[in-house]
Amino acid sequence: MKKLFLFIISIAIGTAIVTFGYLWDVPRNSQLLKPFFPKTLFSIADAPGQSLSGEIASMSGNVGWQSRTADYATLINSPVKVQQGEAISTYQNGETTVNFPGIGNMTLSPNTQVNFIQTLPANFVVEQKQGISAYIKNGNIPISVRALDLLINFEEGNYAVSVDKDSTNIIVTVNSGSIIVAFNDTNNNTNIVTVKEGEQYLFNNNTKLGRIKPL
Repeated sequence: MKKLFLFIISIAIGTAIVTFGYLWDVPRNSQLLKPFFPKTLFSIADAPGQSLSGEIASMSGNVGWQSRTADYATLINSPVKVQQGEAISTYQNGETTVNFPGIGNMTLSPNTQVNFIQTLPANFVVEQKQGISAYIKNGNIPISVRALDLLINFEEGNYAVSVDKDSTNIIVTVNSGSIIVAFNDTNNNTNIVTVKEGEQYLFNNNTKLGRIKPL
């Protein structure tokens, strides 16, 4: 029993000595620990360094801009730069054109919201949540638009996308060029359709049914 007591006392004394020694030399120990906890390169406020930035080329009426860290859009009075993770919204009398050099531009009609999900050189992806937006693709970087559950891939050309979030009807107009649309139907089968110049693609997000219509 006496030996057990002495063993416990020795452990307690040893722990106290180690702790005191570490606290006595905290600055040096902190420096030793720093390499094990490097600073992260990820930033919520800043887009990835390799992502491409755009800018508002023109605007009129009420236009909102939502930063990467904001929970909602705020009205802007002058053009701003647009980067990955941000969003642009137009209101009843608002209209704006956003230009991405080397990619193309998009013109948002009133009551339209577009989220810039990914603006990497390998792939440019936006989410059009509602409204009507005209797209001009004049670069080699692939452009994809997510409209509810419909994925639209643009070739070089001129297009318009209309999203009615209430009826869930989507209309994609191909003024020039061609597009490929993809979606999963109600049986979870993947459907891929090519729509050519002079055609429209009509899609209902609830029924997951679509059809091609000549202009």
